[in-house]
Amino acid sequence: MRKIAVVASVVAGAAAPMAAVAPSASAQTAPAWVAYHNLSASDSVARVKQLKAQGFRPITVNVSDGERYAAVWVKDGSAAEWGIWQGMSPAEFQQRFDAALKEGAQPISVSATGSGSSVVFTAIFQKKGGRFVTKSNLTSAQFGALNKEAASKGLALASIDAYGDPGDVRYVATWTANTGGAWYYSYGKSREAHEDYFYAKKKQGFRPVGVAVAPDGTYSAIWRKDGVNSWAHYIDMSSSGYQKRFDDLKGKGLAPVQVNAENGRYAAIWQ
Repeated sequence: MRKIAVVASVVAGAAAPMAAVAPSASAQTAPAWVAYHNLSASDSVARVKQLKAQGFRPITVNVSDGERYAAVWVKDGSAAEWGIWQGMSPAEFQQRFDAALKEGAQPISVSATGSGSSVVFTAIFQKKGGRFVTKSNLTSAQFGALNKEAASKGLALASIDAYGDPGDVRYVATWTANTGGAWYYSYGKSREAHEDYFYAKKKQGFRPVGVAVAPDGTYSAIWRKDGVNSWAHYIDMSSSGYQKRFDDLKGKGLAPVQVNAENGRYAAIWQ
């Protein structure tokens, strides 16, 4: 298993936007944050060490395209105990998961890329209580069924990513105790279908709080009705396009809270 990662830097950005909600005119006081994307495995490890030493902690992580890493870190004074791992095979991810359970930790962000024997996982674990379920290697049908089962048990989708092959997309997801009110999910939607769904859910008072790009170019998302008014959501961005969007929104007081990529196309959420 590759070395543990724990750091970040100021990066982001990119081209083709899908849809967004205009951020509020006034920037609110927020914790210091750092984000990076498209880093090699070794550069990611170096960033992790650097940011950890500076008192930052990771809130979301992504691996894509043969081990290119993206993440967002915050410096908010939290005393939570956490760890971040990268370059894990499915078996190594299971071992890390089992060890975390014994330590009283659970995954708060899990990402995977590749298929077959080349699947690679990265994850953030944090010591915390509460019920949760994490499953990987899910087919579309299994993912849909587990969402319904989770909702019936008072759990809500908290982390999602898609990996595998275009003809055989797999999902990894975590559900936690639902403390945030109404939520919903969508998956396997083309860019156009995702955009249509975005506007439909927005009219109902929902916003995306999690997004994933699949190997076949489809999108999955977690939707929440939480009353947050200052946020933005863009998809189908190149690396440089994501960086440009990142820079523009930073100037408006918005920080990325989740970033996801596959096949060089980025999707992200700011607030």
